[in-house]
Amino acid sequence: MFKEEYERLLKKSVQAAPDWLKKDVESIVSKEPHAGMSYVISELHHTYTFSIRHILSASHLSSEWSQVSRERLNFIDNNIDIIVGLFHEIKNGSRG
Repeated sequence: MFKEEYERLLKKSVQAAPDWLKKDVESIVSKEPHAGMSYVISELHHTYTFSIRHILSASHLSSEWSQVSRERLNFIDNNIDIIVGLFHEIKNGSRG
């Protein structure tokens, strides 16, 4: 019974996942269709960790990108199971 409840909760969580996460995972999978789950998570982290975007944002006296990236990294770190669910939906072609 626990497994069915978990799967039902995961399915609802995947459906309610933020649009930015859905788009990012779809983009990564479409660019690298044979990539595995660890590659997707690595690419998500790479997208939102400190980069030129932070520098450019700071040079324009805006901390918006830093805040957005920090929030998204936090979401990614705390919701790996949702990312796995999205990954499997996209790989199985059940999203659309």
